[in-house]
Amino acid sequence: MSDGARRIPPLRAGRKPAGRALLGWLADPRAPRLCRVAGSPGAGKTHLLTWFGEACTGERLPEPQRVHAVLDGERLTVDSALWLLGRRLGHLVHSPGELITALADEGRPVVVCVPDLGRAVHPSHLVAGLLRPLAESELVRLVVEAPDGGAAAAAFGTAVAEAAVLDLDRPEWTDPARFAAWAASVGGDPAAYPGPGAADGSAGRPAETAAELIARVPRHPDGRPDLGAADEALLGDLWTAAAKDGSASGLLADAQLLTRARPVAVTAAMDFVNGPVPDAWTAAGPALVGEDDPAVRAAVLRTRLIGMDDTAADRLAEVPTPWRAEWAMWPGSSKGWPGPVAGLAVGTGGYAGQLLLADPGGVVRTVDTSSGRPLARVALPDARPLRGLAAAPDGTVLLLDAEGTAAVLPEPAGQPAGGAAAEQALHALQAAVRGELSALATTGPQGLPAVADDTGSVHRCRPNGGTDAEKLHEGPVTALAGTAGLLLSGGFDGAVRRWDAAADGPEAEPVDRRGSQVTAVAAVDTPAGPATAAAWADGLVRLRRPGADGPVDLRLGSQVWALALTAELLVAGTGEGVAAIRC
Repeated sequence: MSDGARRIPPLRAGRKPAGRALLGWLADPRAPRLCRVAGSPGAGKTHLLTWFGEACTGERLPEPQRVHAVLDGERLTVDSALWLLGRRLGHLVHSPGELITALADEGRPVVVCVPDLGRAVHPSHLVAGLLRPLAESELVRLVVEAPDGGAAAAAFGTAVAEAAVLDLDRPEWTDPARFAAWAASVGGDPAAYPGPGAADGSAGRPAETAAELIARVPRHPDGRPDLGAADEALLGDLWTAAAKDGSASGLLADAQLLTRARPVAVTAAMDFVNGPVPDAWTAAGPALVGEDDPAVRAAVLRTRLIGMDDTAADRLAEVPTPWRAEWAMWPGSSKGWPGPVAGLAVGTGGYAGQLLLADPGGVVRTVDTSSGRPLARVALPDARPLRGLAAAPDGTVLLLDAEGTAAVLPEPAGQPAGGAAAEQALHALQAAVRGELSALATTGPQGLPAVADDTGSVHRCRPNGGTDAEKLHEGPVTALAGTAGLLLSGGFDGAVRRWDAAADGPEAEPVDRRGSQVTAVAAVDTPAGPATAAAWADGLVRLRRPGADGPVDLRLGSQVWALALTAELLVAGTGEGVAAIRC
C-alpha cells in the first residue's frame, strides 16, 4: 500500500480495506477522537494496529498523517504505560494528571495508538486510569483495540458512544480473494475468513508456567541459571508467570534478574511485591521502562538502591555499565538525606572538597564531594526559598532566591576578600537587567558574577569593569554555569549556548538543542579543555568531555533540577535527592 510518495508497509491477510479506513480516520479532523478496533479473538486487531503504528510514525510525516506514540498493551500497567507514553511524547511524568497538563501546556495535538490492549495486566484499570482521561482531552486522539462487550470498551464509559468503530468481523474490511491467497501462502485455512488468527492457528495459544520457563533458562556447568545467556523476552515471561502464581518475591533475591528482563514485564510484577527494591524500581521507572540496554538499566536501578538496599546495589555493581553512581542519597537512605536539591555548587576556599546543596525551602547544606557524607548546615543571613547558588574561586558563594534576588553569602570564617567585589559586581549586573533574574553563575579568571533573566539575556562582568549582555535564548534563561574559561547557559527554548571568557560574543551555534526546556547546566575546566553537562525537563542528562568519542546520555527517572561537575564526577540534584556519577 502506498500514499503518493509515502512508503507504507504491506498489510497482509486481505486487510487493505481496514487499513485505508484507519488512514482515513487519521486524516479527518472531524472524525471522533476515539477510534475503537473491535472483532472476535483472532480477528487480527493487533496485527492491524501494529501495522498502523509502523505506517504512521516518523518525524518526516506531516502532522495530520502522524501517530505520535504507539503503546503495545501487552503487560502494561497504568505506571508503565504512563512512563512510556510520557517518554515518547517528550515529557517526564509521574501521574496521568501531569501528562495531561504537560500536553495542554504544549498545546500540540497528539495521536496515540494502543494495540493489544486486552493483554494489559488489567485492561479496564489502564483505560480508567490513563486512556479515558486522555480520550477526554481535546488535544488527544486515540485508536485502541477494544472489542464489543469487553472490559476495556466498557471502561471508556460515555466516550465509547461517540467513538468510531472498526469491527474486523464485518466482511467489508477484508478482501476475500486476498485473504484466501494469504491463507494459502502460510498454510492456513481460507475457510476461517475473515479471521487470520483462526486461519494460521495463532489464536488461543496458552502461556507457559513459571516452572516451564525456568526450565528454559540456560545453565552454567554447575547447574546455576545463566542469566547473562537468557533472552530478555524469556525472563520477561518468567516475571509475568511468577506474578500470576504469587512467586514474584522470590525473584527479588537476584537484582540482576530485574534489569535483564523486559522492563514492562518487571513493572507489572512489582505491583505484587513490597520492599526497597520495588520502591527503587518505581522511583526509577520512567528511565527504566524506555531503556533497551540491560547494562544501563542496571546502572539506573543501582543508583536508586544505594543506601536503600546495599545488598541489591552490590549485586548490580557486578554488571559492567557505561556509567556508575559513586554515592547517592534518597528519602529514607542510610547515607542520610539532604531533601530536594534545587541548587548545587562545587565548594572552594573554606568549602574546598565539599559540595553545597540548596533546597527549595532555603536551607544550604554541605556534603563531602567524594563520599556524599553529610557535613554541616550553612547559616544564612535570612531564610528564603532558593532557586540556585554558585561558588567563586576565592570561596565567595552567591545565592539566588525564588523571587529573583541575588546575594553574597559569607564564608564560615568571615567574608572573603572578594566578597565586597562580588557584591559590587552583582549590583552592576542587576542594574543592567531589564527582566527578572532567573539564573546566576561565576565566570572568567577572576570568578566574577554572571546572571541571566527571563527575557533570554545573559549578563557578565568585564574583567576591567563594566558589563556585557547578549540575548542567547528565546524565552527565559533557565540555567547558567561558568568556569574560568567559559559561560554556559540553558533556556526554555531547549538550547544550550556557550560563551567563552576570552570571546566578545557567544558561539553562533548552540552546543545542544532539544525539544524540551533546559533545567540545569554545569561546567568544569580540565587540562584537555572544558567539560559540560546539561539536563532537560524530559529527564535526559548529557555530559560532554573533551576528547571523548561522543556525549554520555543518562536518565535517573526524575527531573534533574541542578548539576555540578568536578574533574571526576557529575552530580545531579533532583526533587527526591542527589546522586554523584562517574562516567
